[in-house]
Amino acid sequence: MTVEVANPELPGAGFGEVGWAVDPGEVRVWRDELHLLHVAARGEEYTDVAPRHAFPLSARGDFVSFIGEKDEEKLLVRNASQLDPDSLRALDEAMGRTYYRAMITKIDNIAEVMGVSMWEVVTDRGYAKFEVVDRQRHIRVLPRGRFLITDADGNRFEIPCVYELDEHSQRLVETET
Repeated sequence: MTVEVANPELPGAGFGEVGWAVDPGEVRVWRDELHLLHVAARGEEYTDVAPRHAFPLSARGDFVSFIGEKDEEKLLVRNASQLDPDSLRALDEAMGRTYYRAMITKIDNIAEVMGVSMWEVVTDRGYAKFEVVDRQRHIRVLPRGRFLITDADGNRFEIPCVYELDEHSQRLVETET
């Protein structure tokens, strides 16, 4: 996954003056030998942090937040796409792990057992079986027929456009959402 450079014509662009955000020239990001992600800026170093896309969602990549083990924000970086090459590479790898998603291309079956949805799907990475425990929280319906699904283990699946799936798959998604 690559950190994207924002399009200044998108709504929400121009948020670059957030006072607590740190400029990329002041930031260093790396993984240690245990594969823990570190970020350092302004004389502080944070270990075992998780990067998250921050606002605005229409300009992903402009702001990246680094979250600590207790879900508290440790650092907010503006213009993350302008980090030094080594830091950007470490950030890209971490973002790829954080935002990993398999694209669902076909749904063979969805069955419910005691309130848990059991999905059997074909993805761009092969066949997958997974469980969705709470439909309201873990199946997000987005514009233009897009769905984001998080299974019981935290794995993410995406349906880029439900209308491009075969009729059987579409019916199954409709009954689940």
